Amino acid sequence: MKNTCKKLSALMLALLMLISAAACTDSGDPTDTTDADTSASDTGTGTDTQAPDAEATTEEVTLPAPEDYEVSEKDGTATVTTPLGLTYTVTGYTALDKAAATVGDALTYTFSEEAFSEKFNRFTLTYSATAPVKVWTTYTERGKTTEEYFFLDGKEGQFSGLNTGYMDGYSARKLTALRVEPLTDQATAFTLAGVSTEKLDKLPRTYYLESDRYKLGIDLGWGGTVSYLEDKSCTIPDLVNLVNKHDTGRLIQQSFYGVQENDEYKPGVSFDSKWVYNPVQGGDQYNNPSRLIDLVITENSLYIKSQAQDWALDGQLTPSYYENTYTLDGDCDKVDNRFTDYSGWEHPFSGQELPAFYTVSYLDTFVWYNGEEPWTGGALSSKNDLPFWGEFAGQCTFILREKNTETWCAWINGTDDYGLGVYVPNIDQHKAGRYLFDGSKSDMAESTGYVAPINVLKIVSFDPIEYSYLLTAGNTATIRKTFTDRKDFTDNADLRVNYRSTRLPSIDGDITKLDFTEGKNLALITNPVDTTVVFDEAAGAVKLTAGSIGDVSITIPYGSSPTPLSADSYKTLKIEYMIPKENASASYQSDLFLCAGGINAPDGNARIRVNLTKDGEYHTLVVDLSQNAHWTGDIHMIRFDYFDFSSAGDVMYIKSVSLE
Repeated sequence: MKNTCKKLSALMLALLMLISAAACTDSGDPTDTTDADTSASDTGTGTDTQAPDAEATTEEVTLPAPEDYEVSEKDGTATVTTPLGLTYTVTGYTALDKAAATVGDALTYTFSEEAFSEKFNRFTLTYSATAPVKVWTTYTERGKTTEEYFFLDGKEGQFSGLNTGYMDGYSARKLTALRVEPLTDQATAFTLAGVSTEKLDKLPRTYYLESDRYKLGIDLGWGGTVSYLEDKSCTIPDLVNLVNKHDTGRLIQQSFYGVQENDEYKPGVSFDSKWVYNPVQGGDQYNNPSRLIDLVITENSLYIKSQAQDWALDGQLTPSYYENTYTLDGDCDKVDNRFTDYSGWEHPFSGQELPAFYTVSYLDTFVWYNGEEPWTGGALSSKNDLPFWGEFAGQCTFILREKNTETWCAWINGTDDYGLGVYVPNIDQHKAGRYLFDGSKSDMAESTGYVAPINVLKIVSFDPIEYSYLLTAGNTATIRKTFTDRKDFTDNADLRVNYRSTRLPSIDGDITKLDFTEGKNLALITNPVDTTVVFDEAAGAVKLTAGSIGDVSITIPYGSSPTPLSADSYKTLKIEYMIPKENASASYQSDLFLCAGGINAPDGNARIRVNLTKDGEYHTLVVDLSQNAHWTGDIHMIRFDYFDFSSAGDVMYIKSVSLE
């Protein structure tokens, strides 16, 4: 297997590895066709196959009133007949209020073998749960008793799920039991009002939505990711699919980052680095595909729910769901996204890909708006020589200014002025680059272009993150006009929840001499990492307090200066600081990451390490920035890792920072 590199961000970790073998699913014994259905071709559209016609699999419904259930109980077993016509027995509860059973270790619902004896590959539960739960279904497939699990939100509504044999054309029989387990420590009451099953025609591996303008391909085998986008108006020879689909790590897809390690979770290794919890919608680095949970087709849209593999682990499904609704909307393709984590773990803030976006190498030039007068037709910025983002992260990160709401970007071919754009409102930066650039038009090439609109977000278990984006193709002016016309299609409010801003603030005055003695200029201490920043009036200084992680830093965004600052003119940095004697460590070092010229984000090659004095007295640290060869060109920012190693509660006071 040949390895390539998937993605890297200074905010996200290091690098994800790409793979080249095709994904596969375990179809069991191919000679046992007892429950096999007629297979479909490899490709198809919504006009030649059947699927459930509904708007969601977690549809809001109102359950019957508790008094309408018929309930009898004897020796810890309740027999229930619901107003929806379902009869079952339930055991394992610690309390029973009408049909609402309080979950102990697990509830077991048992049905007669005759209740669901017909072939099915999709089931729907009508239920109420006061907290999220894990539900196991028991049925017969290919002559064997099979159990599968699903996650249900704490709500009143419906949930639908597909059997894992669906993609291989297998149906199940005899749904005989459900087992309900709590996902939280809180007391959970569960009410089962109805169960229904149905048999769907098997859809092709790639399902296409098609309009007069676009053909959008959704890969059901790779978690419902976008693997194909064709613009029928394109006249460039041999340029058909604009999306690179070389492997499970490419495509256009959701990807989130969480905890690195805890008592329950042990990470894998990717690209020789210890990784983190990383549900990737398409699959993992070993080419195990994510699990298709549900799908719903309407006239011009496709809804997908999938359970993602953990990128760095081998065949380990994550306790999470991705949901996507793809809609063809005139001159745009609209994508609505939802991510829910069911792990119950505490996750750190991480740079999140919103979404991960891979194009064919032929689109060689990255275009975005970098000003402070959005949607007024101001000059665009472009890069036609971006390197691989995994090796040159500093040159591939583009942080947006505070007033900039024109947050679309595009990969275009600089000669033909034609490409593909993505617009995600309410993001803070773009991470973009090219891998093995060769200008190929092939959607299976190793070479690719990449961009991820990024925010620093914290995953909160059981609390969904929702956002939407638009895709459109054409020349640069057309892409910009399309997004301008639809700039208010959503506010993506969730991208400002559990969020840390990395925006460059808008500043009118001189920021080379920052005086903190009167509490001014605190807005220019940005992106505090594991750090509390306050003005200490008694000390007449800004107070930095380290958190528990030990990787602490702040950033001074010199790129927000109204007049660009040149590193060739400003060569000295002075920091007036004090470290109290009460701090835990005996001595301290700091790192200064210099971001200037082609270095747009912290880079280990553009770092200066300094020693600090801990004695409870103020000192002025004087650093010759020009000792680093990368200190040249326009100054973007300096990240100050004020303690390389620290304990929770360690403090530094700063009175001033001067660039001279």
